[in-house]
Amino acid sequence: MHLSPHATFPDAQGGASLVLAFHARPQTAILILGSDQLAASRAFSALEAEYQVIVMASGGCASVCEELAWRADRGQLSIVDPETSVYSGGLSPIPTSIGTPVSGYELDAHALANYLDTHLSVRLVFITDTVLGGGGGSSGSSTPRRSRASAEQLYDLCRARRVPVNTTDMPDLCDFTMPSAHRVPGAPLQLAVTTNGQGCRLGSRIRRELVAHLPHDAGMAVARVGELRRLARADSEADDEHHASTPNHPVPQRNLNGEETDAERSVRRMRWVAQISEYWSYAHLSSLTKEGMQNVLSGDGLGVPSESARCDVGKSSRHGLLVAPSSLRGTIFLVGSGPGHPGLLTVATHDILTRQADLVLSDKLVPAAVLALVPKNVEVRIARKFPGNAEGAQQEMMEAAIDAASRGLTVVRVRYYNPQLSALSDGT
Repeated sequence: MHLSPHATFPDAQGGASLVLAFHARPQTAILILGSDQLAASRAFSALEAEYQVIVMASGGCASVCEELAWRADRGQLSIVDPETSVYSGGLSPIPTSIGTPVSGYELDAHALANYLDTHLSVRLVFITDTVLGGGGGSSGSSTPRRSRASAEQLYDLCRARRVPVNTTDMPDLCDFTMPSAHRVPGAPLQLAVTTNGQGCRLGSRIRRELVAHLPHDAGMAVARVGELRRLARADSEADDEHHASTPNHPVPQRNLNGEETDAERSVRRMRWVAQISEYWSYAHLSSLTKEGMQNVLSGDGLGVPSESARCDVGKSSRHGLLVAPSSLRGTIFLVGSGPGHPGLLTVATHDILTRQADLVLSDKLVPAAVLALVPKNVEVRIARKFPGNAEGAQQEMMEAAIDAASRGLTVVRVRYYNPQLSALSDGT
């Protein structure tokens, strides 16, 4: 093994959680011990993840909260009573001591052990009836409903069977914790915050503040990028998505002789997907159409200008240039986006972007707020000037501008300049 004498890597600092997102497999289940609203909340999260849900509660359906009873009545989850010796699927008889059946916490332990031994599909266990100041005890109680000794016994039973456990209000009896999560309706986007068991209420507050700043079209952008990724892999069995782990990895250039293999095309496409995910605005990602996706993957930009986007005959620019209808000779403007705020644009640039443009060719660093000024019926293409593709993207923009202008369109090339970034600029 060769180590560079100048190589340095960050030191691992303990105390973090390994944050994962589990996907349910067919016939996998989650077991919840509890009957209150917290148990119902855990059940709802598991149902949304498409797990089978079993709730173990003393007294069965008659003792659970209204939501759990409602879901059980509709077949969304199952409720089992530890006092019953035979359930759906069957349990082995519960041992007796000197002829007297066990009860209470001891009965719960036997019931849990039996259930885990006869239902191997259970992947996670939640113990929720240890919550402070709640549960089945009197309202405002300062002691847990379930004793610590009982929780430790249940925890040991699960650990012996290699089933991860979460015990409410007892961090040391947790193999995992539940983050405060937000799911964007109708989109594959979820946002989760964990405090590693140190402050759940504060975690919920932080999550709410993050959600308040989440762009309204972020969920749709995720969905569109998912479709784009599937299209990028569709023509090849070679799945080289791991090469797209960073948007700053150079993009392989297309073979000009058309000899690109399926594997090479797959690598190039997936890197393009990774790069536009990093640099394009949420608005542009969320508005991608099927045609636009195909054009992106083929290298033709976001789409073809429609006939309605052609410039009006005789339209003049602020600089006195006139588009000649006889020759269909268009105009190309090169403008700057200013410091970044749309209110700081020059009057000329604002007028060109909002009233004259038929096609806008933009750098990736131009703020989304500036591009938002462009009317919706005007096509906007963002330069794919990423590491390894800068020259190709520059040529792409030039060819697009000349082609559009030759068809009588008014083209606006928008550039962003930041003196602090100029030394790192690749020419964008």
